[in-house]
Amino acid sequence: MRLRRRLVTAFLLLTLLPVALLAAAVAVLLSRGLEQATEARLEGSLDAARLRLTSLATRARERLSQMVADDLPALGSGDDNDLLDEIARRRDLPALELLDGAGIVIASHHWPAGFGLPDHDGLFPGGTPYRIETVAAGYGADERLAVVAEAPGHWRGRKVLLRAGFFVDEEMLGGLSALMGLEAGLYDEIRGRWTAPARSPLGSWSRPVLGPARGEILLGEARLRWAATPLCSGLILVVAAPDGALEHALRGVRRLGLAAAALALLGTLAGALFVSGRLARPIRELAEAARQVAGGDLRVSVPVLTDDELGSLARAFNEMTAELRLSGARLVQAERVAAWREIARRLAHELKKPLFPIQLSIETLRRSLDREPPPAPADFESLFRESSDTILQELRSLRRVIESFGDLARLPRPHLGPMDLAHLAEQVLALYQPGAPKVRVETDFAARPAVTGDAELLARALGNVVANALEAMPEGGTLRVRTLVVPGGAAVEVEDTGPGLSEEQLARLFTPYHTTKPGGTGLGLVIAQGIAVDHGGRIEASSSLGHGATFRLVLPRRSGS
Repeated sequence: MRLRRRLVTAFLLLTLLPVALLAAAVAVLLSRGLEQATEARLEGSLDAARLRLTSLATRARERLSQMVADDLPALGSGDDNDLLDEIARRRDLPALELLDGAGIVIASHHWPAGFGLPDHDGLFPGGTPYRIETVAAGYGADERLAVVAEAPGHWRGRKVLLRAGFFVDEEMLGGLSALMGLEAGLYDEIRGRWTAPARSPLGSWSRPVLGPARGEILLGEARLRWAATPLCSGLILVVAAPDGALEHALRGVRRLGLAAAALALLGTLAGALFVSGRLARPIRELAEAARQVAGGDLRVSVPVLTDDELGSLARAFNEMTAELRLSGARLVQAERVAAWREIARRLAHELKKPLFPIQLSIETLRRSLDREPPPAPADFESLFRESSDTILQELRSLRRVIESFGDLARLPRPHLGPMDLAHLAEQVLALYQPGAPKVRVETDFAARPAVTGDAELLARALGNVVANALEAMPEGGTLRVRTLVVPGGAAVEVEDTGPGLSEEQLARLFTPYHTTKPGGTGLGLVIAQGIAVDHGGRIEASSSLGHGATFRLVLPRRSGS
């Protein structure tokens, strides 16, 4: 699983960096594109608004020309204001007035109360079509920006100046703003006031500095990106786009980028899990097979599913296990032959040892009988008794060797069952302790591990170990026996304070017929080791000269499994 996690992490890291860079690049490019689009939109809106105002001035001139050519010559009788109102309605001219040569208002459609008053409308320098007109507002008057045209004419025989046009007021700018989707307004620098739609944030912009012609401004809670252009000296046309729209678009782009990145990462994760699974599964199978081989199972093999490097590795592993099986079989056969040769050599050696004294005793008796003159009966009887005692003693030794060899060859198969290892040690000590009264026994059975095994065979194996330790202390000492839990199993540890063993003696400790004690057969520990191996365990030994020896019977938790 660690390999799979590493592969998935590597895939994700390799994907995350380019995806993050791509998302950042897309966000930057889109941000720049949206900003450029906003700037282009502002510029286009400025042009459209300027064109709209120019078209109003052109329309005012055209309608004024038509009025001078068609309406003035056909004037009937009546009040001047009534006649002027009729013409204004027919020509759709919201602003229309007559002035005499002295600049006195003769009649006014948009401000009837101005009759007889001098013209005092607000002007902008430079002779532009833009004026501040006084208009009727309820019972009073108001000033409104207008786009007008002027033309001389004759009104009932008098020379007059006709002024006609359209108001650039909140309503007109509101329609223009709605059409463009932006905020539009006009700022009068001379009078310091705005002409803008009623709810436009531009109206709250106090003392604007419009020199740079582009910029951003925070008005209340609205952040605006604006552009401006002068219509004439003192009159500035301003259009503004809410920056929130751009931010909203950018947030949308970021969300879209994050969603795309998330989808890419999910796709990468799915692909990484699939690929890593394909890669890691054969490796896990190889690892599991290797653990089985380490546990001694050489029959295991792994399937070869591909022709790539993993397939080659699987084939090599199968070839290795096949070679190990063959080598193991050869080794087992060779070890068996070597073991039987060693046993035969040891057995021949042990059988030869008593044969020589027997042969020597018999030859001594033969020489005594063949001697001339024959020995005295009393002397021969003494010699016979001495020789027969030697023969009987060596025959008993020979019988003991044969019985020990029979015990080694007749070890039964263990009958496994649950057992308490500490209880087994207590039983063995109760059997062997009375035979060594000089030895002090110390026990520690705090750990009482449960194992499965053959209680009779394990008692025999532990008895051989305890007997070996007691025999190493003929003059007395201390025997320490304890049970403990070891990795993967349990153990009984037997420690003595005897003379200890050299490294050479330790190396040959479990060799059949090797003994360091007079009268020993050299098979006790060999039998104990065989019983432990039959239970899936082992006997460990450690010692140094002069410091005693420690033997440990180690058994798995489920012996023989």
